[in-house]
Amino acid sequence: MAMLGYKPFFALCIVFLLLSGCSSRYTSNNSVASPHKDADKAAEVKEGHSAILFMTDLEIIKRATDHLKKRGEKVAFEETEISVHRSEREALIFYDVSGKPITHKGDYMRIVLYPSKKSLNHEYNKCFTVYMDQNGNTLGYTSQTITDD
Repeated sequence: MAMLGYKPFFALCIVFLLLSGCSSRYTSNNSVASPHKDADKAAEVKEGHSAILFMTDLEIIKRATDHLKKRGEKVAFEETEISVHRSEREALIFYDVSGKPITHKGDYMRIVLYPSKKSLNHEYNKCFTVYMDQNGNTLGYTSQTITDD
């Protein structure tokens, strides 16, 4: 009777060893090349991209609206559009609200804040575009009044 208790245990051990052998072979084949590729990709991301790519949408929108409010703008928006751009060399990015040309080299972000189409207060009918550099610092902004045509 004691012999019967060992047979299921012995069979279970063999199955366990076979499964662990298969899974260790599978992971070792995948992991031999993976750490180097993953490490290279991580290093490439850190070297090739800037801080703006690691901010959340809410952080980006908050920085943009805070910048506008500090400049005395009344901000209300219904939709936003965030896009990341790269300028390989010093280039004209935009003209700010005072007409001053703003140039930049490197990564920058363009954040567009669209007003509500049903806004009753005409002070809030402005579409703002805010620009940020690769460090998350604001380069400036432009604004456009939206009319009901």
